Amino acid sequence: MLPRQILRPALFALALLAAAPAHAADPVFPPASRIGLAAPAGFTPSKRFAGFENPFASALIAVTELPADAYADVEKGFADEALKSRGWTIKLREPLTFKDGKGFFIAGPQESQGQKRSEAVMVATTGGITAIVSVQMVEESSATITDAVLRDMFKTLTIRATVPESERLAILPYKIGNLAKFRLVKSAPQGVALLTDGPKDEVAAVEQPFMLIALAPGATPKPEERDAFARRTFSSAPGIKDVKITRAEPLRMGQAQGYEIVADAKDATSGTDVTTVQWLRFGQNAYMQMFAIVKKSAWNDVFPRLRQIRDSIEPR
Repeated sequence: MLPRQILRPALFALALLAAAPAHAADPVFPPASRIGLAAPAGFTPSKRFAGFENPFASALIAVTELPADAYADVEKGFADEALKSRGWTIKLREPLTFKDGKGFFIAGPQESQGQKRSEAVMVATTGGITAIVSVQMVEESSATITDAVLRDMFKTLTIRATVPESERLAILPYKIGNLAKFRLVKSAPQGVALLTDGPKDEVAAVEQPFMLIALAPGATPKPEERDAFARRTFSSAPGIKDVKITRAEPLRMGQAQGYEIVADAKDATSGTDVTTVQWLRFGQNAYMQMFAIVKKSAWNDVFPRLRQIRDSIEPR
């Protein structure tokens, strides 16, 4: 066996080799992401989050998609003083230009809870979205994954117009067997799915029905506790006011125990009359929340389709 004083440098040399600054010829899109990059060699698309990771270099590249009009607010959030308060010292800040947009690139050391690392972020408005690309790595890896390497990577930023629905479905930790003529707009490996029925991806003033599905950790409440638990969960539902619960009762969803709440309300922004439903589906160590909101005038037509979606969900 190699002595430890030889083994450690050898392992670090392998990490640096895996982080070599060569780039792929074409941008790669992490699953279900519109944001593509030619990441440095050694980085592969992550199965844990939207982005890339290089475990040998203890480095990751996370990508986030926001609406185009979020750019100005995001830019303000990356002011030097705001970042300094979080332990991040900005050593480099420079503008970037794209064919149909603009952005900026910042980089520097960051220290949190006694741990030092190197970070870089690019924020860009291009392709109809605001794209955030965040790079985090241990200090040693910054010797090879340099600012110049990251600058070259940021220049390869590519935004694709759409993501295939099959790709969005595939990253979910559960199966949706029947979309009931809804579209899957957004999804995440953690189990979040947003579905809508209509042409717009960003739903405002309940112009279109939408359904949100999410997973949350937690033991199954006892039967006598489920009504109170469901009502507490429902009370955090966004975008509604003047809520009047019309039905609240337990029900089975396949082999699982669940709880249903149906309520009339008003859209908080427009005042439009809406009807909402929340289904909780309990598991051993987690539960699934399904929340939908529909114009009251369309409720009778849409509700059966929402149940079709609910009843088609199965674990992988």
